[in-house]
Amino acid sequence: MGIYRVHYPQSMLDALTPGIQDRTLSPQDRFGIQTDVYALAHSGHINYVDYLKLLRHAYKQEDNLTVWKSILRQLTDLNSIFDYATMDNTKKLFQRYLCDLLSNICGKLEWDPLPNEGLQAAMLRDLILIQMGINGHSKTRDEAHKRFEKLFNNQTNQSMNPNIRAAIYLTVAKTGNQETFEKLKSVIKLRMIPLKYYF
Repeated sequence: MGIYRVHYPQSMLDALTPGIQDRTLSPQDRFGIQTDVYALAHSGHINYVDYLKLLRHAYKQEDNLTVWKSILRQLTDLNSIFDYATMDNTKKLFQRYLCDLLSNICGKLEWDPLPNEGLQAAMLRDLILIQMGINGHSKTRDEAHKRFEKLFNNQTNQSMNPNIRAAIYLTVAKTGNQETFEKLKSVIKLRMIPLKYYF
């Protein structure tokens, strides 16, 4: 009994890539392949670059919530490592990579609910928008600030879709100035939401 990882040779990953891209492989298989590759990179058996290449080549069309949650959890771990990178542009390059990886699913979901979408799409939208916003995607950042200012200037009547609230709040907190942060605190206080929920 135990947890076992598969060390895929590159030839096998190349053969599996079309099935990941067109999602003919099951979500369970798509989940397992990238977690195995990440685990091998994390343990030093392969390079992290191999994992990042796999994501870029195979997972840009991914639309499953569970698969994306796994990918984003692992990329968040990597992102935190780059906080200590000695090269000044390493963090920015990784953030650019991340935004490019998420660009397709972000463009598909956008900000507002789609007709007849399910709960998983709503949950996925929030996860994707958070990562795009806090990692420097200018269009996402600008839209978050626009929606926040609209909310702030009309707090008594303006409602906000609760499924994108975290994306808006976290983006403006990360990318705004001190004035924006003070506005954010007042909005959260008005709605009696504990600050620790977001920060």
